[in-house]
Amino acid sequence: MKKKAVIFDMDGLMFDTQCIYDKAFDDIAMELYNFEMSHEMHLALMGRSGQDMIDTAARYLPAGADAEAFIRRTFDLVAERVKTELRARPGLDTLLAYLSDKGYPLGLASGSDRKIVNSNLESAGVGHYFAATLCGDEVVLGKPHPEGYTRVAEKIGFRPEDCYVLEDSPNGILAAYRAGCAPIMVPNDVKPDQATRDMCAGIYDSLSDVAAAMENGEL
Repeated sequence: MKKKAVIFDMDGLMFDTQCIYDKAFDDIAMELYNFEMSHEMHLALMGRSGQDMIDTAARYLPAGADAEAFIRRTFDLVAERVKTELRARPGLDTLLAYLSDKGYPLGLASGSDRKIVNSNLESAGVGHYFAATLCGDEVVLGKPHPEGYTRVAEKIGFRPEDCYVLEDSPNGILAAYRAGCAPIMVPNDVKPDQATRDMCAGIYDSLSDVAAAMENGEL
């Protein structure tokens, strides 16, 4: 069934920021603990936010490490680097313009802190498209918990089941699915496994492909 509103993830979905996060995580882990992060740890942190991200980091960091400080320092470094390194994913402007033209209310649920979200939206000139935004430092439970998506749906005035959610990560897809939304995946660094595919209303190579799918009635 066609939905009435669309909620966006930000990192990895709207902007190619995952590489910025990965490098910042590596740099802070080495600076604070002389610790080299594994690929497994990077994957475990991807798409998470809030206390869940802190708890996940704590499982991998050396004994006695302050996981909250590690995440906070990483986010501070990311906030500096995105000012010069931010890049939009292909098709972002096309999809936002299409959804605006069709009258879809838009929301955003990000795992990043408010200062990073505001900076990214301002730098890209796309903040005006979103009726409501919710950030990782404004939720109790981060992705893959559904809190962010249920709250954004409420803020834009719709039930979760009336909303598409656009995500790039398995953790984000799981959060959207648990919220009762219809997840659409535009993979970036991580390709979906079968369990993730089974939760998705659609999987597309680019954001402009999502616009085309909506236009031709596929979504």
